[in-house]
Amino acid sequence: MKESVYNVYLLDKKERKVLVYNVMHRSIVRTDDNVYNLMRNNKIDSIDDDVLKVLKNEGIVADDNVNELDLLKVKFNRVKYAATTKGITVIPTHACNLACKYCYQGHGNVLSSTMNEETIKRTTEFIKKNVRGCRKLDLNFYGGEPLLFPDIAFKIMEELKQFADKNDIQFSVSFTTNGTLLTEEIVEKLKDYKYRVQITLCGPKEIHDTVRVDKKGNGTYEKLMGVIELLKKHGAAFHLRVDVDQGNYDTIKSLLEDLKKRGFEGLYIGFCPISEDICYTELERDVKKVDVVALTRLCKIADDMGFKTNPFYIHNFIEKCSALSDSFLAIDPKGDVYKCIAASNYTEHKFGTLNESGDLIDINYEAYCNWTLRDPLLIEECVECKFAPLCGGGCALAAHRKYGSINTPGCEEKDLGEILRTFIMLKYPALFEQGTYDTIVL
Repeated sequence: MKESVYNVYLLDKKERKVLVYNVMHRSIVRTDDNVYNLMRNNKIDSIDDDVLKVLKNEGIVADDNVNELDLLKVKFNRVKYAATTKGITVIPTHACNLACKYCYQGHGNVLSSTMNEETIKRTTEFIKKNVRGCRKLDLNFYGGEPLLFPDIAFKIMEELKQFADKNDIQFSVSFTTNGTLLTEEIVEKLKDYKYRVQITLCGPKEIHDTVRVDKKGNGTYEKLMGVIELLKKHGAAFHLRVDVDQGNYDTIKSLLEDLKKRGFEGLYIGFCPISEDICYTELERDVKKVDVVALTRLCKIADDMGFKTNPFYIHNFIEKCSALSDSFLAIDPKGDVYKCIAASNYTEHKFGTLNESGDLIDINYEAYCNWTLRDPLLIEECVECKFAPLCGGGCALAAHRKYGSINTPGCEEKDLGEILRTFIMLKYPALFEQGTYDTIVL
């Protein structure tokens, strides 16, 4: 028997207790320092049989002939090529009503196209053809600002819902939106669908209103507070994304306090690092990137204040990239098809365009295969990294921007131990009533 290479150990040296978390199997076992020492000193056969059985069942230890890299590859491929769900992102427009100082797209000034009637038709037909035989269709609207032209979204949604109902396909919709254009009328119309909305904040009012502004430079904070009230009133499914860099990091607690004061505790909040990795143009804001450990601390602060969060889902760092799934596609306003929702400014990643029948033509098989076949276990740094089951090689587009190839690591952080500790602390708080587990051993 041998210990898994994907174990992370959290030690409470004072209490002589150990939590073992296996990154590949997402399993956790609490034990003592005697078992820990036997495992670390390659004396697993000396562990009590009953304890050893538990460790083996949870993937903490494995038979000597088990190749864990092969098992991980099977897990990756099982997700990558699952054919039951199709995830499609539609970008109705690259135009936007805001002029955020850190927008990677240049707030609609680099790309600004909007779908015309013909492209709407092509997009809808393409999606219908590609979801036949699937059990579920997850449709996301992205931008630009997708609600700048709500009629486009609702036209696509209405036709696809009818198609899905007729073909016994589960249909859900999500909007990645700045939130400022959500109205009572739109929220009422969305009630006909299973939907979720993401809206974005960037700190408390005094910070947010200097960076997330409209075209005239007006702040949007109070507008979004009204939108949150609207969504809560209608029982809508939504969550908040909070963009963070070193410039606003110390103000995020103030934002959380304001949200709580307004009665918004209990909302799910995701923290996203502001980055220059995939920018279409130079940012107006002087961005200094915040590290993942700092973001993890925000998750703990948010949890303590009554919000829901999950440090595993820190954007662009961990939990892999949906664009690498064979069942995921993105369609831009021109009817060009990509694997990545952020790749429209990089035409070398386009792998086709839609014709009048909704068929994919002018196919770039090299681009398609590069994205679909991207395998973190063929990237040297990932093979040697115990966090590969979480990271999956990081952001592929960021990797291409940095190194000229998506088959390179798109991550910067190599030690995600503190994220795991915070995740375990939030998911299993009772464990930390009995110990601090503040020493992380990889």
